[in-house]
Amino acid sequence: MIETRRTRVRRRVGRALRGITPAGRAVILLGLSSEAIALTLGYAEFRLIAVMCGLLVLVALVLVALPTRVRAQLELRPAHTVAGETGTGLLRVTNLRLAPMWHPLVSVPLDAERADAGTQSAHVRLPVLRRGVRVEQEIEVPAVRRGVLQVGPAGARRTDPLGFFQRHAAWSTPVDLFVRPRMVSIETLGAGSVRDLEGVPSDEISMSDLSFHALREYVVGDDLRHVHWRSSARTGRLHVRQYHDTRRSHVVVIVDDTHAAYDHSDDLELALQVAASVVLRVGLDESDLTMVCGPQQVSGPPQQVLDAFCLSSWSLGGDLVVAARTAALVAPDASQVVVISGGLLDTSLLPEVARSFPDDVRLLTLRADGSGTPAEHTLAGPPQLTVTQLAELPGLLAAYVRGVRL
Repeated sequence: MIETRRTRVRRRVGRALRGITPAGRAVILLGLSSEAIALTLGYAEFRLIAVMCGLLVLVALVLVALPTRVRAQLELRPAHTVAGETGTGLLRVTNLRLAPMWHPLVSVPLDAERADAGTQSAHVRLPVLRRGVRVEQEIEVPAVRRGVLQVGPAGARRTDPLGFFQRHAAWSTPVDLFVRPRMVSIETLGAGSVRDLEGVPSDEISMSDLSFHALREYVVGDDLRHVHWRSSARTGRLHVRQYHDTRRSHVVVIVDDTHAAYDHSDDLELALQVAASVVLRVGLDESDLTMVCGPQQVSGPPQQVLDAFCLSSWSLGGDLVVAARTAALVAPDASQVVVISGGLLDTSLLPEVARSFPDDVRLLTLRADGSGTPAEHTLAGPPQLTVTQLAELPGLLAAYVRGVRL
C-alpha cells in the first residue's frame, strides 16, 4: 500500500513538472536566483526582478488553471472490436465560450491506466469551434492486443498566453473499448438432444413435431390426426404430414485457466481465440450458451460471452475439474460441452470432467498448442483435437463432425 501511494505521488509530481515549459522553468529559476541574491547581497533591484517573475508565474498559472468551457462526448462505434483491428470512435465537441477556438489539436489517450502503455494517444485536428456550434469528428483507435482498452478522456493541450505552463484539459469522460480475441468461421457443432418448441430443425424426420417437412402416403400405424384431408381427397389416397425433428442445444464452453496447462502465453491467447470461434458458431446455431473460465461464469447471448473473454487470464490456482463442476451446476441441461485447454493439459483429468455431466452429454476437448501438430486423439476418453493455429480450427472441427479420423 505504501509503495502504491509513493508511486501515485511520484506520478503526480512528474505530471506537474512536465506541465512547466522551458520558458516557465527559466522564469522560475530567474526569480529564485534573484531572490537569493537579494537576500544575500541586499540589492533591491534583484528583489524587484524576483517579484516581477513571481507575478508573471502567478498570472500564467491562474490563466492555465481556469476551466475550459467545452462540452464534449466520446462514443465508440461499436464498443468492441477484434485484436489486431482498429476501433472507431466519434467525438462530439461544442464550444461554450464567447470567443471561437481556432483549430484545437485534440488528443485521446489510449489505455492510460496501464503502466506499460506509455503515452500513446490518438490525435485529431478540429476545425474552428465557434460558440454554440457542435463539431463531430471520427477517430481511429488501434487495438493491438486482447483486453479492455480505456480510451480517453479526450481533451486538448492548454497553455497560458506567456507560454510558461501547459496542461491537458480533459473534455470528456473515458470509455472502455472491449478488444475481443480473433475468430474464424466454423461449421456447426451438431444438433442438440433436447426437443424444444423453439429448436433448430435437424435432418431427422419426425411424425410429432412442429417443423413441417412434406407429405407422404399413409401406412398402417400412422396417426390419423396427421392426415392431410385436402390432398387425400384430391388424389383419392390417404396422405399424412411429415415433420422435421427440432432440437434445442445448450452448449457449455469451459476455458481452462490453469497456468500449468499452457507452455506459453501465446497458447492461452490461441485457446481464447478457439473458444471465441466456438461461441460465434453457437450463436449462429441459436443454441443456449454458458461459458466458464476460472471465476468467470456467463450464461447469455454470445456478445456477452465474447466481452467476458476480454477479461480472461490464466491463474496459478486454476482447476479444470472445479470449473467443470461449476459449469454442471450453472447449466444442468447442457447437451454438449467443449473444453479448451493448452498443450500441457493433464489428460487424466478429462474422465473426471466427463463425470461432472450426464452420460448423454457430448464432450469435446480442444487443446491449443502452438508448438504441436494438428491431430485428433480418441484412444482413451473423450475426443481431443490439437489446434496449433487458429486457421486450422475449421478443418479440424469439420473432420470431427463428419467422423473423419486424421
